[in-house]
Parts: sequence; C-alpha cells; structure tokens
Amino acid sequence: MEYLQSRTTNIEPIREYEEIKNKSSLRIKLGIDPTASDVTLGWYAILRMLRKFQEAGHIAVLILGEFTAQVGDPSGKSTTRTRIEYKDVDKYSKDVLNIVKDILLPNNLEIVSNNDWLSKLDISELMNLASSTTLAQMMEREDFSLRYSNNSPISLLEFFYPLYQGYDSVAVKADIEIGGSDQLWNLMMGREIQKFYNQTPQVAMTFPLLVGTDGQKKMSQSYDNYISIKDPPNDIFGKLMSIPDHAMWDYYLMLTDISLKEINTYKVNIENNLVNPFQIKKELGIHILTELYDENIALSASNEFEDITIEKNIPENIPNLKIPVNKLTHLPKVFVDNKITKSTSEARRLIESKSVTIDGILVDNLDINTENINGKILQVGKRRFFKIN
Repeated sequence: MEYLQSRTTNIEPIREYEEIKNKSSLRIKLGIDPTASDVTLGWYAILRMLRKFQEAGHIAVLILGEFTAQVGDPSGKSTTRTRIEYKDVDKYSKDVLNIVKDILLPNNLEIVSNNDWLSKLDISELMNLASSTTLAQMMEREDFSLRYSNNSPISLLEFFYPLYQGYDSVAVKADIEIGGSDQLWNLMMGREIQKFYNQTPQVAMTFPLLVGTDGQKKMSQSYDNYISIKDPPNDIFGKLMSIPDHAMWDYYLMLTDISLKEINTYKVNIENNLVNPFQIKKELGIHILTELYDENIALSASNEFEDITIEKNIPENIPNLKIPVNKLTHLPKVFVDNKITKSTSEARRLIESKSVTIDGILVDNLDINTENINGKILQVGKRRFFKIN
C-alpha cells in the first residue's frame, strides 16, 4: 500500500496516532453520497483502497450518505448545489449498494446509512453540534472563502455539511477516514468534531482524484468524462485506450497493484523511446479488466480493440438493433430505448460530434428516414456496431 497518502492536522497528536496504531483491528470509514445510480472508475479507485484495508484485517465501515446527499457536498463547488429529493437518493442508494457489494469483501464489513442518526438529531443536539466549530473556521475553507470574496451565495445548510460528515465519524467511531484529496478539509473537520465529543480523533487519509477520459478534469458524470464499471468490458477497454498518455500513470497508481518501481520503469522506457505508450496503456486496460472481470474477458477486449481500431474490421457477432419502420425516426430516442446511451442528450452529442455512421455514411441529422434501412450496420464511435433489423 505504498501509494497511500496519510495526513493529519499537525505533528502534535503523536499520542493519538500511537493509540490508533496499536489497535489490531482499525475501523476504516468511507462515506459516499448516492447522487447517481452509477459507480465510476473514480469511485472504484477509492472503494478498492477500502478493500485493501479489509484484506489487511481491518473493518471497513461504508457510510451511505442518504442524509448528506440531500444537503450536497460543497467541496470544489463555486455555487450552491441544488438539493436532491429523498426519493431520488433512495433509488440511487439501492443501485449503488448493489454494485458496491461486489467490490468489497463480505467479511469485516459494515454498511450503514447516516440517515439513521442524522435524521434523528433534535434541535438541542443540532445546536450542540453547531457549537463545535466557529464561522472563522468555516471560512478557512478555500471553497467558502473564494465564494465569499466573489460575492457568491453560501447557504447556511452548506456549513452543516462538514458538521454532518464529522458527526458520522462520531457515530461509527472511526479510527481512519479515507477519501479523495478534495475531501481533506471535511476529513479534518471530522477530527475536530470527534475531539468535541471526547473521542480519539481519526487519522485522515486522502488519495489523488482520478482524472477523466479528457485527461484534465476529475472523473465525474456531470463532466461526461467518466468510465462506469458497469459498462461492457469492450467499452471500458476502449475508453481506457482513449485517455491521454500523461493521464495513464494516475490510473496505474490508483487502479492496479503494480509497484511504483515498475511504473517508473514504464515511464523511463517511454521517455527513452524503448516502448510504445500504446503497449503500456493496453497493459493497463488488461490489468483493470482482469480485476473487474477476469483475464479471459480482459484479453478478449484487448484483441477486439486491436481488431476494430487497427485492422478496421467489423466484429463477427454484433447485437441487433430494432428501429421502427417509419418515414422519419428520432435517433436519440432509439439510442436510449436500446440502451446505447443513457440519455437523449448523450445521443445528440455523439451524432453532432460526427461519431455515428450507417454503412459507413455519416449520420448528421437527429431524425432519419428508416426506409430501406434493414440489414445495414450502425456504428457508434470507433468500437460499437449494431445490425439494424
């Protein structure tokens, strides 16, 4: 676990660290707010870190932020977040839980919802929690200070988010809390709130944020630069091959068990033109898919990628696509109905970016004439093919 980055508020609490270090089984907290039904590779990167602690014999405490998701984490936000309705959070939570259960080990695992305790705090308890920190401490947070200096609104509810997250640490008696680097301030607040409630403060441990397929912004569904771990293996492999070369090192760091020494060797070999970056990125895809599925599926995805992308061949077995035989059909709706895309807006972006062809002819209209279209091949992007019938 050489890639773990551990941080505490200062060097002073050596005694607290010693108390935690001497425990044979630590309680490792990870909180995730279910704000969507999908789990991206960015989420998976942190979840696999939680599993590493399980493999070392520690207790993973996964908190589903069904209460905090309704508030909205202000981390990295320049504007006030729109509140999510509980019915939506509940659906997202069920979807995410079904995925997460396949990632974490069933033993030494606790899965809880912070709705169980946060929704039950009465006014007196909320006042007590609010007294644990000051406005000055809140304004030390860069997100808040920047928004304040830019005269951007900050709701009082947003100040409560880190208090609620900190109270989660009290509720589960966390020894260590892990999260992305954008969560450091929240994790530090958890330490202060634990001390306020006379608990030994947790160690805060952060990890780099995985960049998206654009190689610039963090991976996020809102940026449409994400890879879902529930995407078909061939799609996952193709998207991994599309990331910029400079970004693949973060993927190696966060999504594989390759040692830092080996990763540095790869870098040196590429810098000295001893190996093609394409080959190293292909190995990355095989490593990740082997962990998500198995080696045979990973190798099959790799071979198909080369066959389609390099040899320009159409795969032998491609799915059928039913399109209504009308004079005019709205293609984005067809994409959503056949689960080619998750939304009509995503379908529109693909068509408008010239990523859709029928029998090699570019589709540049959202509405197409479907007469004499049976038997033709619809291609979406470089790797997805469908036989129209």
